[in-house]
Formats: sequence, structure tokens, C-alpha cells
Amino acid sequence: MKIREENEELVILFEPTERELLLSSLFELRKHYQQEISQLPEPLKKFWLGELSRDPQLQSEFDDLIEDLSSERIELRSERLRLLEKWLSRESPLRNPSKGYLRIAKKDIDQFLCLLNDRRLTLAIIHGITEEQMDWDPFLIKSKPLQQAIWEIHFLAYLQENCISYLMG
Repeated sequence: MKIREENEELVILFEPTERELLLSSLFELRKHYQQEISQLPEPLKKFWLGELSRDPQLQSEFDDLIEDLSSERIELRSERLRLLEKWLSRESPLRNPSKGYLRIAKKDIDQFLCLLNDRRLTLAIIHGITEEQMDWDPFLIKSKPLQQAIWEIHFLAYLQENCISYLMG
């Protein structure tokens, strides 16, 4: 992976395997964003509605805040879906194996990093992966689906870290 800046954009050039992994992740995330929150499995629904770690006894104190959080998250999903549609369009250089790069407008870099994090978190929720398990060595995991999820989480973290390192100079 190589990162450079060009015309107010961040350009990330991927190795073929990195490109395939990223495309797979982004296509899955696009499907996730396209799905109505009400149609998601209960754990994902709770995540998007801000109900994962809230104490039920404090519910009434937070109702207005939770409603605001839910509407913000739903709006963010729509914004991020629009970016994904652009980056996954047939004309995108990311979809072309002979090019294999992604152009991200500087104003969209934060959203790109958040997209990657959304995919990491939704994978963790789907597979019941804890924060501690995210650091596990995938080679030591016997379950194939869990191993694949951990590999993807690691790859997305690697991509996030590389982007942040580049941006911090």
C-alpha cells in the first residue's frame, strides 16, 4: 500500500490482495448500509440505535439524547452509503485491477476512516467478537468464520493506521 496526496485528494494505491480485501469489505458494508435498520439482526439494530451498553434503569434520562443519536447515526449511514456508491462505481479506479487505487477527497477522509471502523464494529457484533479478541492471532483461531472476521478486522485496522500515520506526517 502506498499513499500520496494529489490535487486535494488522498490517493491510496493497493497491492492486488489488499485491493481485493478492501473491495470485499466495502461491498459488504454497502449491503449493510442499504439495509433498513429495522431489518437488521437485533445486535446490529441496537448498535445503530445506541442501545448496546446503556443501563436500562437510566433509560428515561437519556431518551431525548438517544433519539438524537439514532437520527444522527441513520443520517451518517446515508452519507457514507453515498460515498461508498461513488468509490464502488464501475468507473472507480479501485474496481479496475490494472489501476487498483482509491481517490478520497480530503473532506471525505474522516468519513472513510469511519467507514472502515463501521465495518470493523459490525463484523465484531455479527461474530460476537470482543475488544480483546480483536487482537487475537488469526492463525490460532480454529473457527473459519471467526478467523476470517478477525483477519478482515486486522486488515481494516492496518489500513486505518496507515492512513492516519500518513496524515500525521
